[in-house]
Amino acid sequence: MPRYRVLIGVCLVAFVSIAYGAWQYYGQLQTDGDVKNISANPAPNFSLNDINGTQFSLSQHSGDVIVLHFMAVGCGGQISPINDYQLSQLETVCNNYCGRKAVKIVSVVVATCPSSDLAQIRINKSITWILGNDYDDGKIDIIDAYTSYLIEDGTIILVDKMLNVAQVYIEAVTADTLSFKIDQLLGA
Repeated sequence: MPRYRVLIGVCLVAFVSIAYGAWQYYGQLQTDGDVKNISANPAPNFSLNDINGTQFSLSQHSGDVIVLHFMAVGCGGQISPINDYQLSQLETVCNNYCGRKAVKIVSVVVATCPSSDLAQIRINKSITWILGNDYDDGKIDIIDAYTSYLIEDGTIILVDKMLNVAQVYIEAVTADTLSFKIDQLLGA
């Protein structure tokens, strides 16, 4: 085999290895990290009906830190692994803050199938916070309002007490990281 082919092969393997390493490194930074620096962008207002009938309106919660969780639910109630993880982390956060401090958690769901069974998901995942389907009116207007924040399935957005977007997490985020940032936003 000619030497130049071996050299090209070695260079190609090195390039792929370096690219993969960089992708892994920056992916790790993004996990539990920010999508971008946010500087006092007002959070788009919305209203959402909880599956139990309670209405949540963002504009009525000035003075609270709001944790918005965006998640898709498939037919039959399937959720992605990122949301399974995020829901367990949000349960821990809610156990520490809900009813004790000025913190509200809202899971904004997109479920387009009648068989999505959000009530069963609420029970299975111990969801005690607002859980509502953005698609209950046949539109995904809340999701559309937040697209400028590059939301994906599992994204969590923290909204400060002045109703400004303070932090965006597009990858898995731990309860400890969320709690640290919530404490900062509460001024604790």
